[in-house]
Amino acid sequence: MVDLAFAATNPCHLYPLAQATTALGVHTTFYSGYPAWRLEEPHPTRLRTHSLRTVVTYGLLRIPERFRPRARTLFVWQDRHFDRWVAGALARHHFVHAIPGQAGEIFRRAKTLGVTTVLNHATGPSRHWVQVMRREYEKAGLSIERATVYDAAFRRREEEEYALADRHCAASTVVRDQLVAFGVRPERIWVVPYGAAPDVFFPASDEGSPGTFRILFAGQVSLRKDLGTLLRALEKVGRPDWALDVFGGVGDEVKAELAGYRGATPLTVHGPVSQRRLADEMRRSSVLVLPSLEEGFGLVVVQALACGTPCVVSDAVGARDLIDIRINGSVFPARAPDALAVELEFWAGQPTRVDGDYSWTGPARALYRLSEHALGSSVASVSAS
Repeated sequence: MVDLAFAATNPCHLYPLAQATTALGVHTTFYSGYPAWRLEEPHPTRLRTHSLRTVVTYGLLRIPERFRPRARTLFVWQDRHFDRWVAGALARHHFVHAIPGQAGEIFRRAKTLGVTTVLNHATGPSRHWVQVMRREYEKAGLSIERATVYDAAFRRREEEEYALADRHCAASTVVRDQLVAFGVRPERIWVVPYGAAPDVFFPASDEGSPGTFRILFAGQVSLRKDLGTLLRALEKVGRPDWALDVFGGVGDEVKAELAGYRGATPLTVHGPVSQRRLADEMRRSSVLVLPSLEEGFGLVVVQALACGTPCVVSDAVGARDLIDIRINGSVFPARAPDALAVELEFWAGQPTRVDGDYSWTGPARALYRLSEHALGSSVASVSAS
């Protein structure tokens, strides 16, 4: 039986994946920077926590920046310590998954224990992210190095972690292709998509479609998410009988673009909401739109699909892997408001609810099969030698 371990300061995508592999009967250990009481039950087979620096970090982030260290400094302080703690606590497993920026010491220790190291990617290489987004930050008058963690020190650490990784687990074919472009051999990459919590994200009991064509955008409103492309598409179609609802925090760098919207479709910005409230809004919506310029997966896509809501995403969104064109959604070229407008017109004329299992069970099974195959190949290789 495969023995899996995952390590992450916060639950991110790895914790629900660990829960799902445990539910399949796989012995699963989760090394967490969150305290146990903050992690949803049922817990993985074994849960190890070390949360002091995470609690301090998120506590300090509540204080205005002029009175505390910069967020980047805090997260580096948190991640480096967590990396060292997991390395010291690491037991013998067949595989250990860790995320970029938190994996170096874990992987060095894993090598001494004979544990296969898996760098688990929600996004592609930071160099790709910077290539895509640098122009957007410059247009906004911002330094991408100062505004993000992706400085020279981060890139050096990333390269070290890549060198220590036996395998890479990518959230999508988009991330896989980015990894290959930066030199990772394709046979070393697994693709395991994300899922949605079925107790939160599920279809409405009433299968009827919303009366008004209601467009939903969910996520941090930032330069990367490119809400501007959606706004320009709506300005082109000129439909006052539609509605756009935006859920998520709004970054300072995009407030002027929101304020400059002149479309006929009413726009309402609601701010951040709980997962359960978001699921309710997804069930009430006609379509979710994610026009991101860079998006390794896009968890809101699988969540919306699980709620029965079609999704229209840019071709830079990794969750496009889940889209069956004009069956459960559409894919359009990033930065192309005209193409997005065409897809919105299509879905307005084709009210649809989506069926299918979008839970974490499918991703967990995929990971188990890949792990089992790799473990079998490793055993066969050792036996042959």
